[in-house]
Amino acid sequence: MLDVLRPLERAIAARTRIPSWAVVMQVGGGVALVVALIGFVWDVGWHADLGRDKNLFTIPHLMILAGLLGIGASGAAAIAMATLGEAAGGWRWRGLHIPYSAAALTAFGAGAVAGFPLDDLWHRTYGIDVTMWSPTHLLMIGGASLSPLALALGAGEARWPDESGFVRARRYLVAGAVLIGLSTFQLEFDMGVPQWQALYQPVLIAAAAGIGLVGARAWLGRGGAFFALFMFWLIRGLVALLVGPVLGHQVPHFPTYLGAAAGVELAFLLAGRVTPLALAVLAGLAAAIVGLPAEWLWTHLWSFQPWQPRLLPMIWLPLLASVAGAVLGLAAGRAWRPAPAGLPRPAVPLAAAVLVAALVAPLPRTSISASASLSAQSAGAPHGFAPDRSGVPTLLQDYWIEARLSPAGAADDPDWFRVAAWQGGHVRDIEMVQVAPGDYRSSQPVPTGGTWKAILFLARGDVVSAAPIVMPRDSEYGQAGVQPPAGGTPVTREFVPASRLLMSESHSASPLVADLAYGAFVLVCLGWLVLLVVVHRAVAADAEEEAMRRREVPGPRRSGVVRRRKALG
Repeated sequence: MLDVLRPLERAIAARTRIPSWAVVMQVGGGVALVVALIGFVWDVGWHADLGRDKNLFTIPHLMILAGLLGIGASGAAAIAMATLGEAAGGWRWRGLHIPYSAAALTAFGAGAVAGFPLDDLWHRTYGIDVTMWSPTHLLMIGGASLSPLALALGAGEARWPDESGFVRARRYLVAGAVLIGLSTFQLEFDMGVPQWQALYQPVLIAAAAGIGLVGARAWLGRGGAFFALFMFWLIRGLVALLVGPVLGHQVPHFPTYLGAAAGVELAFLLAGRVTPLALAVLAGLAAAIVGLPAEWLWTHLWSFQPWQPRLLPMIWLPLLASVAGAVLGLAAGRAWRPAPAGLPRPAVPLAAAVLVAALVAPLPRTSISASASLSAQSAGAPHGFAPDRSGVPTLLQDYWIEARLSPAGAADDPDWFRVAAWQGGHVRDIEMVQVAPGDYRSSQPVPTGGTWKAILFLARGDVVSAAPIVMPRDSEYGQAGVQPPAGGTPVTREFVPASRLLMSESHSASPLVADLAYGAFVLVCLGWLVLLVVVHRAVAADAEEEAMRRREVPGPRRSGVVRRRKALG
């Protein structure tokens, strides 16, 4: 059956001087990732600006599905080409030649695609939870986000030649894709609709910088972190322009990573002859020490959540994430070259455990026992009518919102205290300005009417809480809605967990679907992580064996690593 592809396999290998399986995997996987990225950012912007979908197969959803299918198909096509070309490396199974990186890419695509029907079942059961962080969403996002790691590994496994300018540019592009993939989990912060405590943003940025930028420097050599950063800026900038001005949705405000890249390059330049572990730790520390202050400044220039001084006592946590990520990045980047990592065997699992702990630490969220006495003053005349969720015409009116908090110090020293308005056509983040102890006024008019939702949004440490200002009536979900506090008489509203209002269309139901989704998510993610470790070690071990053969120095075979031509089963 595969014989019909044999002429194509030979033509690709002859024209590119690169194994045909690697070309197919890189080109197909790269295109699929671009399609999935555009669909993903568009979909998050769609939900933030407009609300829930009327049907499953929207254009963004179709792009996401096509991208995820393309990722898996590219891995499978690479296996087919490797089998036809009788590739020397990888595993053998029932006559198939399976490159390590192609196996990983196929697994990522398959796991991510499995999340799509589970996601439909999740929403049918629990409603439209407008968040990236449901288990089914994370399954799809995670598969696509980890796929660039397989593409980078494929470059090392295929021994891409260094003399070609096209190949060098391709390396830079893949390195940038790795950083983009690791940064996708920040998108709710990028869009101005975060559902987690403020500390999570610097932790996510530090982890992505540690893995992505240190990996790029270890792979590409001097300037590698900057090459990856340039590609990150280019691709994220183009996608932001497409989703924002062209498609008319929220423009994502992504991090700069410039300080982190400079720190990584400086550490590699000044480290001298140190052990690989010491180099990784120094690079991780430099990425955090230089990068975090730069990102702090950047959030005050171009971010929806400027970082506040109250983050300083916990800044050790993103620093820890950066160091742990750097150890993983160095191990991965040397496999992409390919070359032995040179790290002590316990270093990678220990760094992975530390990174997981750093990512879990900011997850807890609590509410606050407080209330807000809200009043509203019209900001000009009404500007038309628009249907609410039930199709009933409602008046579009902007209001100045005033809030008197009880207790008065409930919003002292916040990470953010603002009105968040969304799903009326775009997202509006409006700061609350203190006019007296416990008394606040919106810095801009707040839109109401139609499908607008608006909340008084308070975050301070692990407190992520909100009080409703206006919510549209929704007969499909049996929600009466919340009217704006107009009419001259203040209205008292309690603060509740912000997720209850941000995901107001979700509801409780049978736990069986949740158990299935969370179980699938945990099992698939564990499988992905184990596979990543196995394939990276296998490629690095092959490189070490090859180097030993070239030096014609006999050496003991290492136990516990996957060998070339090892048969599955």
